[in-house]
Amino acid sequence: MKMYIAMLENFPDYMTPTLIAHSVLSAHLKFQDDLEYKEWLETSFKKVVLRVNKKEFEKIKLLPKVHLGFESNTLDGIESCAVVCPNKEIPNVLKFAKIWKPKLEVINN
Repeated sequence: MKMYIAMLENFPDYMTPTLIAHSVLSAHLKFQDDLEYKEWLETSFKKVVLRVNKKEFEKIKLLPKVHLGFESNTLDGIESCAVVCPNKEIPNVLKFAKIWKPKLEVINN
């Protein structure tokens, strides 16, 4: 079992750790009494961070047991992070999404 954390692709990388930390902590509070969440917490604790486009994000938002996070000063405060409660079934939208990695930025000297 894994916890999937989906970040909107246009969310700035420099704020991603902050948003993920806030979103996962608040998701923990939301899911803490869920039986599958408790099983994941005790036996797996694996997490996958994804970078998704708007269409994928909208599909993820419709999944059961999803917590949505946002950062009020970034992207006009829109929901930008979706934390999916761990379960045994992995929807295709999560299976085929891209793993998050930093965007390559050009630094001018």
